[in-house]
Amino acid sequence: MKFRFMALAASLLLYAASAQAADIKGRASEIPDAVWKDMQGKSWHAYLPCPPRQDLSYLVVPFRDFTGKTQVGELIVAKNQADNVVAAFDEIFASDTFRIEKMKLVDVYGGSDDASTGDNNTSAFNCRTVAKSKVLSSHARGTAIDINPVQNPYVVFKNGKPTKVNPYDEDKERLASVIGLITSGNVVDKAFAKRGWKWGGYWKSKKDYQHISADGK
Repeated sequence: MKFRFMALAASLLLYAASAQAADIKGRASEIPDAVWKDMQGKSWHAYLPCPPRQDLSYLVVPFRDFTGKTQVGELIVAKNQADNVVAAFDEIFASDTFRIEKMKLVDVYGGSDDASTGDNNTSAFNCRTVAKSKVLSSHARGTAIDINPVQNPYVVFKNGKPTKVNPYDEDKERLASVIGLITSGNVVDKAFAKRGWKWGGYWKSKKDYQHISADGK
C-alpha cells in the first residue's frame, strides 16, 4: 500500500507544475515495480491466464471529484488501449461537466470487486472471472472500466422490473442532474464511443450502467 501511494505521489508532483488545472493531461507508462508488486495476489493472479506485465499500462489521469476539486487517479489498462483511455479521460476532465468520486487501483481493496464498487470507486483492470462462471471478465484483459458504480449500478430485470431495489436503476431515476451519473450522449458516453468503446447502459436484457468496454462485453 505504502509503495503504491508513493508512486501516485510522484505523479501528483509532476502535475503540480501545471500553471492551470485545465492544462493537466493524463499519462501512460510502464507499471512501476512497486505497483506491480502490490498487484500480486490481488488484481493479478498466477493461477489465472492474466495478461503479462508488458501487455498492461499504468495510467494517471485527472478528474474532478464530487466537490468539483481536481484530483489525479490511477488505472491499469491494456497497453493497446492506454492512449484511448487517457484521451477519453482528458476529454471528460476538460469538459468540466462530469464528476468522479474516486479513482484508485482495485488493489487498495485487496482485489475485491464488491469492496471497490461498494465504495463507489472507479477502476479498470482486475484479473477475475465473471460472477458464477469460469469466463474471464473484460476487466481481466484491461479493456473495461467501471465508473461511479453507486450512481451507475449493474441491473438485472425480471418481467421488466429490476430484481433489486436501487435508487438509480430505472429510467425515471437516471437524471442528468444526478452527480456522477452516466447518461446516453453525455461526455463520458461520447468520449469513449469516439474511441470505439461501448457503454453497458445500451445493453438490452440487463444494464451495466457503470461499465464501459472496448469489446462491448
